[in-house]
Amino acid sequence: MKTSLLLPLMAASSLSLAHSIPSQDNPTTVDASLAVTWRSASLIDDYDYWQIPGTLMGGEAWPAEKGVQVDDLNLGVAHRIDDNFYGVIMFNHHAGGDDDHGGAELEHAYIGWVCCGDTGPWMVEAGRMSAQFSPGLAQHSVDRLASESPLALDVFFGRDFHDDGLRVWLHQQGGFSLGAETWKGEAFPATDSEDGGAWDVFGKYQWQDERLAMTVGAWFYSAQAESRSDHRYGGGHQHVPVAPPGKTARIFPDTRFTGDTDITGANFLVSYSVHADWQITLEGEWIQAKPDGVVHDSIGRQADFTATQNGGWLQPSMTWRKHTFGVRAEHLSTDNELNGAAAPQLATDSGLANPTGHDPQRLTAIWRWQVRNNIALRAEAVQDESLLEKEQRWNLGIIWKETLWPGRRGARMKH
Repeated sequence: MKTSLLLPLMAASSLSLAHSIPSQDNPTTVDASLAVTWRSASLIDDYDYWQIPGTLMGGEAWPAEKGVQVDDLNLGVAHRIDDNFYGVIMFNHHAGGDDDHGGAELEHAYIGWVCCGDTGPWMVEAGRMSAQFSPGLAQHSVDRLASESPLALDVFFGRDFHDDGLRVWLHQQGGFSLGAETWKGEAFPATDSEDGGAWDVFGKYQWQDERLAMTVGAWFYSAQAESRSDHRYGGGHQHVPVAPPGKTARIFPDTRFTGDTDITGANFLVSYSVHADWQITLEGEWIQAKPDGVVHDSIGRQADFTATQNGGWLQPSMTWRKHTFGVRAEHLSTDNELNGAAAPQLATDSGLANPTGHDPQRLTAIWRWQVRNNIALRAEAVQDESLLEKEQRWNLGIIWKETLWPGRRGARMKH
């Protein structure tokens, strides 16, 4: 058994291998990926809003929709400028809401500096980037075993995290790595304003032998927000829905949050190669958010708001040759406190009210078949209890992921 047997499994799940720079041997790379999924049912009605009880949501956390949907389309170019500098540009199209809020966007546009080898260990990157502190935030549907983002990332970070920022990173292939990032504040839960913005610090440890490989990490993220809205339905996207005869549309109450949010997380990934055809993997992440601020609306009502909110997921999986079978179990819990004369109404309008004490959960059974080196099929059975009513759906999807240049004979150095 050779160590290389573990690498495909680690590359599909680990953040450390998802972030890459072009090597000097292949200075220019062009990558493309696409995930298309058919779902048997929608999570909510056409004229309703996805609001998980007890939470403030936003970003790009859209609910599952019935029918065929392009979950992700990515096209990226990376170029090694010289021994120390490189540049990365990537465009992404992702599924959006009913008003076509999804669409093509510039997801990555940054310049990096590396020293004192081809891929480190010292790196500085600046521009529009994905965060590196949480493994799930840098992953798309094409990268995850499951097609849908974890609930915890939907609630605490609005699913997709892309922002203008600066990253300093001491990264090593094995052993300890440490990094720090500072952000402009365009990504949820921060705001791009005078007193907005965000920063984070993270660390991880990697170890690997012939059969066993593991990665463990921990991080801290702090965001500041001014009059933050849920841009999925409110803020700049505020509108009055019009339902057809016989159906009812709810008007979205555009409440805002001003204050700080501190989020702590820990993650792990353990893979064991039984023999050449069998590998088993266990991975997961725990996140705790502590918002502290004021919830308010356009007519001057406000309430002091503090909370301790926990979320996470655990995913065991087994790979036999080209087939991977897995289960992802997710859980959320909230402990919210709102004070002030308007607290009851604002709690209801914002979604923070949770009178039944509902703890959102979701269970997903997954089968993924790597049909070709660059094509995979995926089938899922989902039991969704993110809302008060339990929903079940079936998902069938196809994934394409390929390096278009320099082609199959080319190679990328990953870090």
